[in-house]
Amino acid sequence: MYLSNETDEILNGKIRSWEQMRDDIVVVSVWLVMLTYALFSNILIVYGIVKNSTMRYATSYWFIISLAICDIIMTIISLTHLVPATAFHDAFVEYHSIRNVVMIFFYDLFWYSAVLQLGLMAGNRFVSIVYPMEYKWIFSQGNSLIIIAMLYLLGFLASLPTLFPCCHTLWNSDFYITVYEPMDTWYKYVDMFINSLSLLLMIFSYAVIIYKVRESSRAMAKYQLTIRARHQAQLLDGRPNLSRESSLRPPRSQISKKEMRLFVQFFVVSIVFLLTWTTWQWLPYMSESKWAYFLMTSLFFINNSVNPTVYLLFNTQLRRELYYSLCRDRVVGKIQQRANATRASKPTDTSKVPLTNKEIRNGGLHSSTVSGANEEANSSPSSNSSSSGGQKEAKKYLIKGGKFIHSSDTKETSVITSHNVSFL
Repeated sequence: MYLSNETDEILNGKIRSWEQMRDDIVVVSVWLVMLTYALFSNILIVYGIVKNSTMRYATSYWFIISLAICDIIMTIISLTHLVPATAFHDAFVEYHSIRNVVMIFFYDLFWYSAVLQLGLMAGNRFVSIVYPMEYKWIFSQGNSLIIIAMLYLLGFLASLPTLFPCCHTLWNSDFYITVYEPMDTWYKYVDMFINSLSLLLMIFSYAVIIYKVRESSRAMAKYQLTIRARHQAQLLDGRPNLSRESSLRPPRSQISKKEMRLFVQFFVVSIVFLLTWTTWQWLPYMSESKWAYFLMTSLFFINNSVNPTVYLLFNTQLRRELYYSLCRDRVVGKIQQRANATRASKPTDTSKVPLTNKEIRNGGLHSSTVSGANEEANSSPSSNSSSSGGQKEAKKYLIKGGKFIHSSDTKETSVITSHNVSFL
């Protein structure tokens, strides 16, 4: 009787077979590695941007921070719900439970917000490169905050139907994927519309940007070729270099390297999203294997981790900020070692150093050349830098009748027999 009941439970899926448990262990292990990396890398991105005073005030980086926050929350939901549900199945959460509905609702909320923000980032690069004069007005700090808030609101509205029985999106731990419940729900067309809209915006924006970059490169190459030809012609004629009137102006709307680096970052992130979404749409029609579904879900987790990886690879400023923040003691130690080495290489007794190549101009002499002023000059590095930078007014000495006299004191200090003396 016991054996027959156990057999029924195995057939009904309540007890997992050894092969199924082995597959679950493999899937959970792979996902834990992906999600752990995605979580820490996105946290690093947010930390590095917030720490840098330049990046945290640039609206382009606000979109990166917002996208990283979406990835962080989706990763946390995956670690606290999807992975345990895959490992323990009904012992952790049942398929039709309220918790399964609510957790996938929050996942969809930040997924749609992230998808819309990818389209926004493409539009941001489009305006920055194609219409640079209008960029500061369109993407001002106030407008950027409003746009980001509106995208989160749209993400909430797009995921709201999943809370109702007609449009549930549930996690199926047996096949390692989220599924529509019921399968023929109208909500899948909403999902397709939002993803397609963002994808079309990205394709249009990046296509125009690539065309603009090519035209700019051709114009600059033509300009350089014309300048070179004119210069060679004038050299052959024996005339001087190009005059101001005959010189050509460089082509307008040149794209800076900084703008191009941001374009490359956003473009690569969008390509990864394109691969993820197209695989999600078409792979189920090609295969019904649970390993195909495992690949589809893994692409979503890869998408969460690729975004920060792209920023770290292509953004030198962000990479330097993180290196300094995480290795501050090492960086400060190197600076101190260099300072100590420089200080040790300097002579300790400056009174014995010959003074040449400095002139007494208009009877004036810097106080550091007078005996007894070395203590003041060597008191601290900051005092040296301030005096050399002109922040403190140097003391002046006058030569009258062959005698060396302070400008504010009539007492004679020393005798100099020449009015034109050179000092170092």
